[in-house]
Order: sequence, then C-alpha cells, then structure tokens
Amino acid sequence: MTGWKRQAPFLQAPVRHPHLSSEPIVPGPAAQPVVSVVMPVHNRILYCAEAIDSILSQTLADFEFIIVDDGSTDGTSAFLEWYGGLDARIRLFRNEVNRGVSASLNHGIAQARCDLVARMDSDDVALPERLERQVAFMARHPELLAAGTALRMIDAGGTLVGPPSKVETDPQALHSRPSLAHPTTILRRDAVLRAGGYRSAFDHAEDVDLWFRLGEIGMLGNAPEVLLHYRDHGGNVHQTHRRRQAFLAEMAALAAYRRRNGWGDPVEAETRYDEAEMASLLGWSKDAQTAFLRRMEA
Repeated sequence: MTGWKRQAPFLQAPVRHPHLSSEPIVPGPAAQPVVSVVMPVHNRILYCAEAIDSILSQTLADFEFIIVDDGSTDGTSAFLEWYGGLDARIRLFRNEVNRGVSASLNHGIAQARCDLVARMDSDDVALPERLERQVAFMARHPELLAAGTALRMIDAGGTLVGPPSKVETDPQALHSRPSLAHPTTILRRDAVLRAGGYRSAFDHAEDVDLWFRLGEIGMLGNAPEVLLHYRDHGGNVHQTHRRRQAFLAEMAALAAYRRRNGWGDPVEAETRYDEAEMASLLGWSKDAQTAFLRRMEA
C-alpha cells in the first residue's frame, strides 16, 4: 500500500473510475496465475490509469498483467514504470520504437504464462467481475478458442453513452462472419499460437483477421453480459483510421474465403501493404471494390 503514496511522474493524480475500490490491491505474484491479461499501450497518458486500475481491482486476483509499452513518447513510459512498482502482478515490457498493435500483442502473448489470455485496451475500463466471469465462461465452454462479451460505451470523460451492445452467439454465424469486440475477448493461448498469432499486415483490423483464422481451427463465442466499458474518444482506431480499418476487415474476409476454398493465403504476416497492393494480392474484384466505396461514402 505504501507504493501508492509515492510521487507519481505526473502533476495530476490519476482519476479512478467509480466502479473501482478506493485502494489498489498489492499482493505478491501468484505462483501460477489463472489468466494472463495483455494490454498494449501507445501514448495513452490520459486514460491508462483507469484501464490499469480496473484490472488491478478485479474480483479474481490470481492473474498476471502484461503491459507492452509500444514506444510511447508522451510520458506514458515513465507513468507505466511508476505503476509497475505498485503491484507485483504487473509485468512491463517496452518496445524501443513503435512496432504496432499486432507485434505488441504477439510479444505479450509470447510472455504469457497462462493458457487463458484476456485482452485489454489502454483506454477502456473492465468491470470488476470481468476476469472471474470470463474464466468461468471458458471453463463451461471448453470448445471455444476465443470469446467476447457485450460492452457499454463511455465518452472521453467516462460517462455512459447509449444502451449495451448486442452480441452474436450463434456459432455458425460467428464462423462465417466473426464479430467479437476485441478489448472484451479472452483467448486460449495455444490456439492463438497455432493460428499464427496476430498479423501486422492487418493492423487496425488485426482482430478480424485472427477471428477468421481461429474459426478455421475451432469455435468462437460471445457472452451477452456487459463486462467492459469501451471509451469512445477522438484517438480511437475507428475514429482515426476508419477507412483503413474497414478496408482491412474486407481483406481479412477475402483472405479467409481463399483459405477455405483451398486457394491459399498469400498475405505475408509482417508486410505493410498499401490498399492497391493488398487488393491485387487477394484478387479483389472491381465490383467488390465499388460496393465497398459506396458503403464508405454512405
């Protein structure tokens, strides 16, 4: 508890979310945690305190918290170093340069000691029972390789916005067009590694690409209860890279179609393609391109 009283490397104390306890939990590291939480961070000094606190205050305390600082330049790195001294469950890794979300996630998953890996984003808030409920859900459903949950949107200030999201629970629908909210998901580590992990070629839609590939070796699922608050602000990927994200989701579906028809997947995992290169590589038809552009303009 004394660590919490040390001077933080920022002038303003972190804002704690109303769902959290007033004091952090500071146990020693579990000999063998139940679940690994993996959170990549890049320049999230404004929001990552709430994200970290929401994990440290979980009702299930036997976890390890792997944080990958992806070359932050806004003071986040010093902040994370300070936070790492507050709780022995935090394992902090740093990329000296910004490598992207896929590379950071793969690094975090490679370091994980547990078969179950829970994803977390550095600007969201996990509700207190998230890990407990998701671990139990995966125990009840050993056939699932990955599962998401419903979520509620919050604005930049943390105020709830709109109703809970609706999630798809039909296995066949999730196989043909997977829809798992990435920051809510819990994954089986061995399945992610067997599928080849995240591919940097699909950064901004790396989750969609992974869901398709996991769906080709097993089943996906969703729990309908809300276990995460998703923060909507000007720095979200869907705000800053909306077109790129939508394009890469289309390409992930096309790559899956090729694999499932025995035509192979020519995408190199670490290559950063421009739109014309990837469209040509995957044989994206002119009609499909036109339909996509119309949807983006609507």
